[in-house]
Amino acid sequence: MYTLNNISKEDFENYIEHEIDFEKLTELCEHITDAIQEILQSCGLYFRIFSRVKSVESIASKLKRGKYGSPDNPKRMQDLIGLRVVLYYYDDLSICRSIMESTFQMVDTWSKNSFNADEFRATKINGVFRYPTEYFKLYKKPLWTLPIDTTFEIQFRTVFFEGWHEIEHDMRYKSLLSDDQFWKGSEELSRMLNCILANLELSDWSLVQLFEQLSYNHYKMGNWELMLKSKFRIKMDDTEKLHPDIIAIFDENKKIAKQFYKCSRRKLIKNLLTLDHPHVNYNLIIKLLNHNIVHNERIEEVCRNIQTPPDEHTYQKTTLARLESNILFHLELPILHKETRILKSEFNNASVILYRWARFKLNPVFEDMPEELSKYCNKLPGYSLKIVYEPEKLHYSMKICYIDSKSVGTLWHIHSSIALLDDGQLYFYHMTSRDMPRDRAGHSTFSKPSFLQELVNKVGLADVKRLSSMAQFITNTQEYEKMKEFINNPERKLPVVVITQKLNTDGSSYDENSFKDGYDMNTFYVNGTRLAKVIGNYSHVYMADRCIVGMFASDNNIEHEGSDGCICVFWPMYTRKEPDIFTKDMIFDTQFDFNRLIFHDKNITEKAFRHKLVQIIKDDNVSH
Repeated sequence: MYTLNNISKEDFENYIEHEIDFEKLTELCEHITDAIQEILQSCGLYFRIFSRVKSVESIASKLKRGKYGSPDNPKRMQDLIGLRVVLYYYDDLSICRSIMESTFQMVDTWSKNSFNADEFRATKINGVFRYPTEYFKLYKKPLWTLPIDTTFEIQFRTVFFEGWHEIEHDMRYKSLLSDDQFWKGSEELSRMLNCILANLELSDWSLVQLFEQLSYNHYKMGNWELMLKSKFRIKMDDTEKLHPDIIAIFDENKKIAKQFYKCSRRKLIKNLLTLDHPHVNYNLIIKLLNHNIVHNERIEEVCRNIQTPPDEHTYQKTTLARLESNILFHLELPILHKETRILKSEFNNASVILYRWARFKLNPVFEDMPEELSKYCNKLPGYSLKIVYEPEKLHYSMKICYIDSKSVGTLWHIHSSIALLDDGQLYFYHMTSRDMPRDRAGHSTFSKPSFLQELVNKVGLADVKRLSSMAQFITNTQEYEKMKEFINNPERKLPVVVITQKLNTDGSSYDENSFKDGYDMNTFYVNGTRLAKVIGNYSHVYMADRCIVGMFASDNNIEHEGSDGCICVFWPMYTRKEPDIFTKDMIFDTQFDFNRLIFHDKNITEKAFRHKLVQIIKDDNVSH
């Protein structure tokens, strides 16, 4: 047995490492964390959870203070494993406390802050529980002789106090100076600190009251789904709407709706805990509240006929359902035919590009795929590839299906073809789509095939005129008239983006020849050359010189003050969509939702709006 008086810090830490199996403790900690997380998720609470196994250094430091295991103080350390649960709502503190008391074997009572009415401290609740026997069986090593209990500590706090606790822990709890010394001579700052704490406490209380009032407002206005959402404040699948018959009953008799509005949130959460991984939605909430509290016969009859999804774990294991398909990229255009080339040569060039791409992508799966262009067909679990190659008919087609290795339950489909049609032209067709489970099918991702750039550059695709990954400059009236004619061509299938140059603001003059060696992109609010590199394979990008901005504004009914550097998107005629017009003020007001470049990029507005233009064009592509 060790003696703290005659052992060095290093030797004591080595002794602790020898005594305790930290690897198994970490595994035990993960099991407890997962169990608590699963419980709180099942009843829809908003929370974050953190956990840790106390470090060797921290254990040694705490035990050396002499507060544990001494003849004078036989108390044992109880937080070898510690969990912190951060709750979004203040009234969840008591709910979670009750849940933990019912779930684990508690040691002693909850430790809470106690302070006077005129004193403010961070709100926190600590509880100590025994290790669950089924989990502690994982710990095979003989139990340590250190004065440490086989218990774990849970600390609950609200999200408003989460940051404050860290400050308090370092600046007060672990400070070598007493609180009086720390603030000596700065009493006004200590008072200010209390004001901050008071505001945090007020924020906790106010947030709950705000949603209570919001729920009542929605009740008064008959917004039944919003009433339930703001009243009970739990995570739910709100894409599944409240049953129309329930809405009709509430609309007909608001007194019935009021009975549900007055139901206890705590009781609803308690009822959810009786279910095994419930699929929480509005209808389940009504069903549980009616069955356990309200007992309305009309509501009961409606709920009886509602198909309630089984518990989520059971649903995933036993129920099969069709996947939902989303188109992620679509393009169908003629291949550019030059008089100097024969169709067979163009067909072969295009087919080789597609075939090489397919082989590069799938050769690790289908190792027998020939190097040279040829027909091929094969299937393996999770993968299929069919290539039809009929050079005599100028027909090439490839269909690919493969499972996503990173996204569970996701299938990708790619269909590309080169074919000679009745009008004597070669056409390129491509479709990328993805099948996903229903709950994730809405999260589509644009997916342009990587071979498209090579196909556009080496063979060429035509949308009335050739596509290009370079912006086209309009520097005079003749070029402008040709652009207008192209924009108004009913045969055009892809959008046109026109970026006009800034109007001269410094009094100097320049004409169409001022930038004959290349335009300065700083004279445009958006860099069209960079934009064209991204979307030029499935749209057209023009950059218009300031000398034609007046005509452009007049032809498109743009006021003079809005014409300075304005940007327009012209949609194909068949869509019957009006052009989208963006002024410089709209460009300047654009921001990233999440900006990784904000600290080191000066021209962030340009990038943000260019990103917005790209997204507009992408969304149009997958909408057809």
